[in-house]
Amino acid sequence: MLKKPNLGLDAGSLRRRAEERLREPQSESGQARTEADMQHLVHELQVHQIELEMQNEELQKARDEMEAGLEKFSDLYDFAPVGYLTLDREGTVLEANLTSASLLGIERSRLVKRRFGSYVSASELPAFNTFLAQVFERRTRAFCEVTLLKKGKPQVELRLEAAVAASGRECRAVLADITERKRAEEDRLILNRLESTAILVGGIAHDFNNLLTMILLNLELAETLIPPGEELANVLEQAKQAARTSGGLIQQLLIFASGGAPIRKPTRLAELIEASVRLAVGGSRLRCDFSLAEDLWPTEVDPGQTGQVFRNLALNAREAMPEGGTISVRAENVVLGPHEHPSLPPGDYVRVSITDRGGGISKDVLPRIFDPYFSTKLRGAQKGMGLGLAICHAVIQRHGGAIAVQSEPGVGTTFHLLLPASRKPLQPEKASVPAGVLRHERILVMDDEEEGRKLVRSLLRQMGHEVELVEDGHGALVAYGSAKGLGHPFDAVILALTVRGGVGGAEAIRELLKVDPAVKAIVMSGFANEPAMLEPECYGFKDVLTKPFDRYSLQKVLARVLGP
Repeated sequence: MLKKPNLGLDAGSLRRRAEERLREPQSESGQARTEADMQHLVHELQVHQIELEMQNEELQKARDEMEAGLEKFSDLYDFAPVGYLTLDREGTVLEANLTSASLLGIERSRLVKRRFGSYVSASELPAFNTFLAQVFERRTRAFCEVTLLKKGKPQVELRLEAAVAASGRECRAVLADITERKRAEEDRLILNRLESTAILVGGIAHDFNNLLTMILLNLELAETLIPPGEELANVLEQAKQAARTSGGLIQQLLIFASGGAPIRKPTRLAELIEASVRLAVGGSRLRCDFSLAEDLWPTEVDPGQTGQVFRNLALNAREAMPEGGTISVRAENVVLGPHEHPSLPPGDYVRVSITDRGGGISKDVLPRIFDPYFSTKLRGAQKGMGLGLAICHAVIQRHGGAIAVQSEPGVGTTFHLLLPASRKPLQPEKASVPAGVLRHERILVMDDEEEGRKLVRSLLRQMGHEVELVEDGHGALVAYGSAKGLGHPFDAVILALTVRGGVGGAEAIRELLKVDPAVKAIVMSGFANEPAMLEPECYGFKDVLTKPFDRYSLQKVLARVLGP
C-alpha cells in the first residue's frame, strides 16, 4: 500500500512520481516487475487519484463556505444598525462600514484616511480627544457622547464606545445614533420641571383668581354708583378689561396645576384650529394661509386647552413678524409606524404645522424654548416671558401627543404637533341659553372667602334676588334643609368647589341631592380644568361659574339654570 502523499503536492507532481516508478526496471528486491505488480500499482494510483479528487471537493466546499461567511459578515458589518470604525491613535479612520459613513454624511471611500475629529463639534472635540487617548493608554473599554456637524443637515448626537485592538496600534469603535433618545430625554426633563412647577402655580393661581373676582365685582358695583356718561365709567371699563385679561393668563398658568388633566371629547380639530388662529392674529397685518384636510380625523382633546395651544403658537408667529406677513397653518392625517417617533406609539394621528417667516430661532436657543425657566424676552420690554411655549408642551404631552420645532435663522420657524386621532362619534354641541330678564328668586351662596361672598350677594340683590350666605358645605346643608322645612326653599345654590379646612362643593352637593334630588346647584371655582367644572352634570351640578367672573357671566349662568 502506498503511503498517503503530502497534500501540498499537486496532481502533476504525483503523476510525474508515478511515471518514474513505472519506468523502474526492477523492484526493490531486484526482481523484474510482473504484470500483477503493474496492475496493483495502477490500482493504487487510481485510488489515490480518487482520494485527491475528494479532498479537492472538500477544499472547494470549505472555500465556498468561507466566502459565503465572509460575504455574510460583510453584509452584517456594512448594514448594521450601528456604525463601526477602526481608528488609529490620531483618530484617523482606517476602516468604516456603510452605516458610519451614512451617519457622518459622507461616502465611505472619502471617509477612510480622514480624521474623525473633523466631524465633531468644536466644543466637544477636546472631550473626544481625551476619550481616544484614554482608550489607547489605559487599554480599557470607554465611551463618550459627541455632536456631529453635518453641512446643511440637522445635528446628530452620537454615542461612541471603543476598545483597543490586540496590536495596540488601532482601536475598534461602535457608533450609535442617540439623537431621538436625547430628544425624548429632554422632553421628559421638561415635563418633570413643569410638573414640579405645577404645585406652586396651582396655589398661587387659585388665590389670584379669588382676588380678580373681587376686583371685577367691585368694579361692577362702582359702575352702578356713577351717572351714565361720566369719564370715570371709561376708566372703570378699562380696569375691568385688564382684570379679564389677567384672568386669561391665570387660566394658562392653571394648566400646570396638578389635577388639571384635560377632559377630552371628540372634537372637529379643523374648526378649532381656524377659530383659535384667527383670534390670535386679529387686528394685525398678518394673513393666514390655511391648508386643512377635508377628511381630517376627529381628535379626542380638551378644546379649551388645545385651543390655547394654537393661539399661543399663532401669537408667537405674530411676534416673529411684527411688520406683517403670512402664517401657514396645515393639518393632515398621518399614520406612524413602529419606532417612527421616539415618544409615541404607532397609530393614527393628526399633524398640525404652524409656520411663520420671521427671523427664526438660533441653534443655541432652540433646545430650550420649551423650558418654563428660560426666555429670550426682556422683562418689561416685551409682553410675556416665554411661558406660552412651556404651556403648549405640557398640554400636548398630557393629550398623549408630541410637539417639535424646526427653525432656520433668517428663514422662519415651524411648530409640528401630533395628536392621537379618535374613532369616537362627534357629539352635537349644546345650545347655550341667552341671559334674559330673571325672576326674583331665593339663592344660597356658599364660599369661604368672606369678601367674595358678600360681593356676590350685592350683585344678586341688585338683580332683585333674595340671598343667604354660608361659609362651607355643612352650613349650606343646614340652611337648605331649614328653608325647605319652612316652606321657603332656595331656587338655586352656588357652591364653591374648594373650601379651606371645610366641606367643599363636591361633597356638599352629594348631601344636598339626598335632601332634594331636584336641587339646582351651580359649582364655582377658579380651577377651570377641574373635572367637576368640565363635567358638572356627572357630579350633580346644573352649571358652572368660573372665577374670575363679572355681572354678565353671573346673570347668564343663572338664566340657564333658572330659565328666563
